[in-house]
Amino acid sequence: MNKITKPLLALLITAATFTACKKDEVITDLPTITNLEVGMNNNKTAYPGTDIHFEADLFAASNLASVDLNIKPKAGTGWNFNQKYTEGFANVKNANFHKHIDVPTNAALGSYIVTIKVTDLLGRTTEITSDLEIKYDPTLPSATGFEVGLNTAGNDLHVEATVAAINKIARIEVEVHGAAWEKDFLFTDAAMVGLSTYNFHKHLDVTAAPKGHYHVHLKIVDQLGKENQFEEHFDK
Repeated sequence: MNKITKPLLALLITAATFTACKKDEVITDLPTITNLEVGMNNNKTAYPGTDIHFEADLFAASNLASVDLNIKPKAGTGWNFNQKYTEGFANVKNANFHKHIDVPTNAALGSYIVTIKVTDLLGRTTEITSDLEIKYDPTLPSATGFEVGLNTAGNDLHVEATVAAINKIARIEVEVHGAAWEKDFLFTDAAMVGLSTYNFHKHLDVTAAPKGHYHVHLKIVDQLGKENQFEEHFDK
C-alpha cells in the first residue's frame, strides 16, 4: 500500500534537490565598472588649479557598499588623493559615479595612475585603473569669483563668474545635475563671443529640479577648442 515506485522516487528526489539548490542559490558575480571617463571628454589630462572630471557606471548584484578613488604618481613623489564614497552608493545595485576633484595649484606635473575600486555588501571588490597626465597650459580659459545661489522660491539659480580666454571666448556651458535631475544650458551671447574677458552673469530656471544636493559645472570653451571646467554646489 505504501510502496513508492522507483521512477516516482527518483522524481521526488530530483524535485527536492532542485528546490534546495534554488533556496541555496548564491550570487557569485563581482561588481562591475564600465564607461570610465577620466578628464573632459576622457582626455586623461588635468591642470594644476582646476578640477578634473571622473565618471563611471557601477553595478553590484548584491548591492554596492562603497567606492574608492585613488590618484598617485606613477613614480617618485607628487600629488596624492584618496577618498572613500558611500553616500548615494551604499545599498543600491546601479549607480553613476560622477565627481570633480580639485587639482592643487602646486600639484607636481607628470604621469599619474587613477584607481577606482568598488566594494559590494559581501565585501567583494573590483577595481579599474587609468592613466592621467597633469600638465601646465597657461592658455587655458579661466574663471574667477565663480559663485552660485538659489533664490528663496527655489526656482531661480544665480550663476556668476569673471571668465577669461587668451584665445577668445567661443561659448560657455553650464550643467546642473543632482541625483534625480539634470539640465544643460548653452550660452553663445553675441556680447560675449570673441572677447578675452567677460563678466558672466545668468539666472537659470531650476523650477523642475526636486529637492536635493546639486553640482553646477561651468565650462568655458575658447575659439581654438580648448576648454576648462569649474564646479560649485547648492542645496534646494
